[in-house]
Amino acid sequence: MTRFMTAGAAALATSLTLATAAMADTPDLRGIWTASQTTVSPSNAASGDAPRFNQSEWVLDIQKQQDNVFWGPSKWRRNASDNWTMYEATGAVSQDGSGKIGIVESSAEPTIGVNALIDARYEDGKIYADFRSLRTGTTYSTVLERQVN
Repeated sequence: MTRFMTAGAAALATSLTLATAAMADTPDLRGIWTASQTTVSPSNAASGDAPRFNQSEWVLDIQKQQDNVFWGPSKWRRNASDNWTMYEATGAVSQDGSGKIGIVESSAEPTIGVNALIDARYEDGKIYADFRSLRTGTTYSTVLERQVN
């Protein structure tokens, strides 16, 4: 019986150690992240328009992080002369140590709600992100880099 209790205690200690190590690997993502990318939006069947390819800028300003979850403003524009389109981003870093990040971009405006789902990964100090708009069908893949003041 003592042998089983010792084995159980060892297994519990190992599990706690691994869980603590995984949490310790959660990167601090707070800061301003920027990217430029080519986007594609689907054709508009009502007007007969072809798919639209555009250049755009994206800024993700992660202002708050607690453990593996974070929040911050998310904004984009097509070029420097355009106004920024503003949203909020909430996200979570996977606790499996893979660097995977799930982000939801949403609007405070109830008629808009959730704008996009973003699958991302933190690797080598960068965020590799795949963006999918739920409202417009716009998609792109980009690399966000942290801005240093």
